[in-house]
Amino acid sequence: MITMRNSIISLFLFLVMITGFAQTTGIGQWRDHLPYSNCIAVKEVGSRIYCATPYSIFYYDKEDNSIQRINKINGLSDIGISAMNYNATYNTLVIAYTNANIDLIKNNTILNISDIKRASILGNKTINDIYFIGQYAYLSCGFGIVVLDVDKEEIHDTYYIGTNGAQINVLGLTKDDQDTLFAATEKNGIYLAYAKSPNLANYQSWKQDTRLTIVKKYDNIITFNGQVVVSQYQTSPAADTLYRYSNGQWGKWVMDFSSPVSHMEASHGKLVISCDHFVKYFDQDFNLINGIYSYNGAYPSPSDAVFDAGGLIWIADKNAGLVFLDQNGAFTPINLSGPLTSLVFGMTAFGNDVYVVPGGRDPSYSPLFPMPTEIYHYNNASWTNFTPLTDPNLGQLFDLCTVSIDPSDPRRIFVGSWGRGLAELYDGKMINRYGYWNSTLRNHSESNDTSDIRVGGTAFDSDGNLWVVNSRNNWCISRYCKTCNPKWTGYNVPILGNDDLGQLIIDHNNQKWVIMRILTSVPGTLLVFKEDATTPANSKYIMLNQQPGNGNIPGQAVFAMAVDKNGQVWVGTEKGIGVFFNPENIFTGQDFDAQQILVQQGAYVQYLMENEKVTALAVDGANRKWIGTEGGGLYLFSEDGTKQINHFTTENSPLLSDNILALAIGPETGEVFIGTDQGLVSYKGTATEGDENFSCVYAYPNPVKEDYDGLIGIKCLVTNAQVRITDIEGNLIFSTKAEGGQAVWDGKNFNGRKAKSGVYLVYAGNNTGTQKIVTKILIIH
Repeated sequence: MITMRNSIISLFLFLVMITGFAQTTGIGQWRDHLPYSNCIAVKEVGSRIYCATPYSIFYYDKEDNSIQRINKINGLSDIGISAMNYNATYNTLVIAYTNANIDLIKNNTILNISDIKRASILGNKTINDIYFIGQYAYLSCGFGIVVLDVDKEEIHDTYYIGTNGAQINVLGLTKDDQDTLFAATEKNGIYLAYAKSPNLANYQSWKQDTRLTIVKKYDNIITFNGQVVVSQYQTSPAADTLYRYSNGQWGKWVMDFSSPVSHMEASHGKLVISCDHFVKYFDQDFNLINGIYSYNGAYPSPSDAVFDAGGLIWIADKNAGLVFLDQNGAFTPINLSGPLTSLVFGMTAFGNDVYVVPGGRDPSYSPLFPMPTEIYHYNNASWTNFTPLTDPNLGQLFDLCTVSIDPSDPRRIFVGSWGRGLAELYDGKMINRYGYWNSTLRNHSESNDTSDIRVGGTAFDSDGNLWVVNSRNNWCISRYCKTCNPKWTGYNVPILGNDDLGQLIIDHNNQKWVIMRILTSVPGTLLVFKEDATTPANSKYIMLNQQPGNGNIPGQAVFAMAVDKNGQVWVGTEKGIGVFFNPENIFTGQDFDAQQILVQQGAYVQYLMENEKVTALAVDGANRKWIGTEGGGLYLFSEDGTKQINHFTTENSPLLSDNILALAIGPETGEVFIGTDQGLVSYKGTATEGDENFSCVYAYPNPVKEDYDGLIGIKCLVTNAQVRITDIEGNLIFSTKAEGGQAVWDGKNFNGRKAKSGVYLVYAGNNTGTQKIVTKILIIH
């Protein structure tokens, strides 16, 4: 027996009910923004219906109609769920992951079993399916079978069942009433073994069943009413052939459909078969009871389906999420707010709005067509998804890679497509599409398709004008001014040639900075452009690179840029960070080269992030720098970059991945939205944008109740305000300086003791003392 080290995480479940998802996230807390429409498994657990997505699980409680999420933020140990099953006898829900990690949920407690994940097993370790015999969960894995004792919470045994003990990909397992084990494999047919054999770990205990073709893929297997049912996958056309095993013989089960089978489930005396586009269920004599071919007119894509004790059918759908057929014969979706996919390529935030586009282009700047024509919008309460289903005009686009919010009207956004120009949306509806025919945007110079306009970056300047960059054309920069006539102005940059251009930012001098893709024939890393509004032909431009005197950029490629509150331009490369402290000097002949920041690391001094590939940058309300990396997680540094404040990784935080793709910070909330290659999460930072006055100052939470142990925020302060907190008698309890527009208090006095119950006064003032405010906080213990 292999004993295991279990890491136990209490589920004091800050489980987020769907009705409470929009509630304020506490400072220093995380929340997920994961897709919940792609469901892969569903199980009945008492009054609850548990549903799994590749990223997390959730359940619907039929007794109180609540919906609760469980994910890496509030208990799960991982992402990438591959299978889920429930053992009613031992009241244990087993959750398996593609990396062979395992979580058990027992009595509102999550226990992590990571032995298989940590084991040195070469090849595929995915857990494909879970089958129970008594207290044992038989895990069908990419290398064989692992037996997990759910009562003792430890690995019991491992079976390598291939020839001479070789690894084979086992996709499912079942046992018939004669105690014969049937293991369905990807390429090696079906293997048989006697379940009561004293040494199932010996490969010689397993034999291929030659009564069926042994070189086929068998991807679903189940025992129902004394018979074994298995699906044999056919590649062309894609479909499954079903076989039934009874009285020692296999027979083809001729069905009136030809479709790949997603899953089979024995559920309250019915056999439920989920296929690519429908669900059928059968009685114990294998007679068809009914079929489900649409959800109120919509086409289904079921992954799994079960009946509950009350006779309702619940379907885990790849597109529609969790759906059930109610007593009136109508299909009802269980809606959870979230983006449609986990993909993040471009992201921006303004006010309370966050917009995400999924992509994009590949690292060589080639289109990824067809990427989803989707836009995900978060309004600080819930997600809304814009697709060709919500607006057919969006079907004209593909490969969306950049999005900008109109600061004069946040209901208007502009979305850049890598191959179909620029789209203008208002309230989620496309009202204009800009291209060669109605703007100064120009197509790929090597393409005869004039609509092949690859928009790499968009940004608004301080005057409210939209700037747009398109690739592979010297007429690469355009300005859109909605109050001008004409509205579009194009700018020629003849030094570029057929260069690919990406992200665009605008500095405090109204200079446009554009990321360039590095080519061996092109020496440029960044393009900096300064317009001459009177005579566009006199506009200035320069390509910057690694050379001293011409940029001095660390590294060969720039992957991220940000302008801080002092007007400095920060750039991220494969060799860390470079800072242009004097961007206003670029076209004056004076020194403007980027500098690297020296930081103390123990006894050593090194350049900031010099061993990291920096892929995302953002500046918060306190002018601190958030730095995303490839493989190194997320960093928070002080304003000048010399002090590391936080370093979040998958090991020490709910971060979904250490590969950061995009960052955006909600200026009013201080919430940092973190796009990774595994999905989107957010972290409630301590800094917000400062206000011009104290017109709306408030503290939250307020009152502070006895069960609250987080930070207390004082919001809507002027930038970097001085804050003092006293008791009602005027005794000073705490003092601090606002981080941008928000100050935080841990609810303790200078001695580190919790403040007693009562009313506390918050005095805030600007640095000159010309603006002051007093507000109150009530603490209840």
